[in-house]
Parts: sequence; C-alpha cells; structure tokens
Amino acid sequence: MYALLKKTLFALLAAALLAGVGQAQAKTLDAGTFYLEPKVGIYGNSNSRVSSMFTYGAEAGFFVIEGLSFGVEGLGYVITQKRNPWWNGNGNYETVNAFSPIAIVRYHFVNEDKFNVFGGIGLGGFFSQVPVPRDGYSSNLTEIAELGMNMFLTDHVSVQLAGRWQHIGPYSSQGSDNWGGNLAVKYAF
Repeated sequence: MYALLKKTLFALLAAALLAGVGQAQAKTLDAGTFYLEPKVGIYGNSNSRVSSMFTYGAEAGFFVIEGLSFGVEGLGYVITQKRNPWWNGNGNYETVNAFSPIAIVRYHFVNEDKFNVFGGIGLGGFFSQVPVPRDGYSSNLTEIAELGMNMFLTDHVSVQLAGRWQHIGPYSSQGSDNWGGNLAVKYAF
C-alpha cells in the first residue's frame, strides 16, 4: 500500500515538473480559483516518547480574494513512538496510524510571476488508534502555523514546499510540538 502511494506521488510530481518547464506564471492566486494539493511530509517532535511522523494526504481549497485562500486538509499519519518512556530496548517502539482534518487560512504575501511566498494558520483534530504520545489522548485538538512557497511550473500547476509547526494535544507532557515540512503539487482550476 505505501509503496504504491509513494510511486503514485512520485509519478505525479515528475509529470507536473515535466509538463511546465519554462512556461510558468502566477495566475492561480485570483479570487474564485479552486485548488487541489496532494502532499507528503515528515516531522520531528518535542515529546521524547514520539520518534517521528510521516504524513500523506491532500488539501482542497479556494481563493476568496487575490492571495487569500481557505482550505481543508486531510492527512494520514504514520507515527513511530515509544510504548514505555524509560526503556529503549527492542519491542518498545510501535507504529501508530492517525488521521487529521485541518481547516487552513493562507495569505500569499509575495506574488511574483514564477513563485509566491505564503504564511498560514490552521485548526483541526487529530485522531489515532492509540494515544499520541502514549501518555496523551487518541482524540486531540491540533493547531498549525506554516511558512512556505510555491514555484509555478505552468499557469495552473506549482510545486509547494512549506515548513510547519504543528501542536497536538494539551500544552503539557501529554501533547507534542512537531516541526517539519510538506511537499505538495498544487493543481489550480
């Protein structure tokens, strides 16, 4: 399943890159433009019980005015975490799956012909099969803040790279601050 997902995302990224070499202009920020972004990401964490997080999913949204977009993101997570915080031996790590729907507002404050730079904030939920971190909860509130850029390949296709902070759960040892990034291909129509 994961191998097929990786191959599909790689094929989509390669097709988007090849389709628009040298043809790009930033026409995808106009009011009324809809977009779809398949994306992947990787995160490190502040909580010593969470080792790493890999994300995959998509976002759909629209521009309400030029440069200001509202979107809804759905990400799946593959998380590696410790079962017991005091032991580092074999069998102590587990893989946990999770899902996170997030509403995101982005403002594109630098808009050039070939690229733009944006900042965004979001709020949503984080739902896992077991508590994340292990001494936390399986249903959590999550907040994000991100800074990133789109590089336009064509009028309607861009590659997006964003650095992101995401907080999961309470602001205590039962929660986790996560720092990482997302890579996406944005299709605007």
